[in-house]
Amino acid sequence: MPADWMRRLRALLPAGQGRGGRATIRRSESFYTLTGPDLELSYQLRRSSARRTLALQVREAGRIVVQAPHHTPLSEVEGFIRRHWPWLLTRLQAAAQGRREWCNGMALPWLGGPLTLNWQEDGPTVPSTGADGLQLGGAWSEAPGRVRDWYHAQAAMILPARLAIQAAQMGVAIPPLRLSDARTRWGSLSAQGRMALNWRLVMLSADLIDYVICHELAHLRQHNHSPAFWREVEILYPDYRSARVRLRREGSLALALSFAPSGEGRAVPEP
Repeated sequence: MPADWMRRLRALLPAGQGRGGRATIRRSESFYTLTGPDLELSYQLRRSSARRTLALQVREAGRIVVQAPHHTPLSEVEGFIRRHWPWLLTRLQAAAQGRREWCNGMALPWLGGPLTLNWQEDGPTVPSTGADGLQLGGAWSEAPGRVRDWYHAQAAMILPARLAIQAAQMGVAIPPLRLSDARTRWGSLSAQGRMALNWRLVMLSADLIDYVICHELAHLRQHNHSPAFWREVEILYPDYRSARVRLRREGSLALALSFAPSGEGRAVPEP
């Protein structure tokens, strides 16, 4: 299922915000099989006239993707794969074992869907979204921290906008907001009416973001979790029971994502 992250972002923001994007020139996709010394591998070849270099990625569930300039001969693509065969086997083994490690081409959680990390050493050091996902350059060891900063910047834009919408629907003033880095809580409301929202909320879908905000806004009227509190939540968010279940399941994955520096140095090592 395609990531369609731009549509989700536009739906979260007031009109006129977040409308960027890079023009697509020429693109093609095809599938091939390559026989190596140990096994036979199927891979997806994605050609683009916007690319200048080859990139090899192992994505979720062990899916192999090769990104290439538009007129790259197939023989050059397969030679590139063979030069990185040991690296590729290591990545496939990690995917088979279900380990969540930082790698080029990984699917990052973003507004309820996947956003592909597209790292190139000579790319932009500040992450930016484009047709190929989240584009990032610079030292690979710094990639996790830069992606974390990008998430935080997106949260600083999206969460206040969603809070303003929900507060208006409730008919209350927008409470002061700060972004939280809590590892066990999605939000809180102080006795003084100041709200904290976890910046990792932007990894989740819009409806879960709104549920958390409605939960905290309900505390403006009920400073506990009594039946009266949940009645307030239901007024603001009628399907809150389903949202609570989904938040436990989907939220645990977002909270578990570590941004510790990678020790591998390069996403695809030099031959």
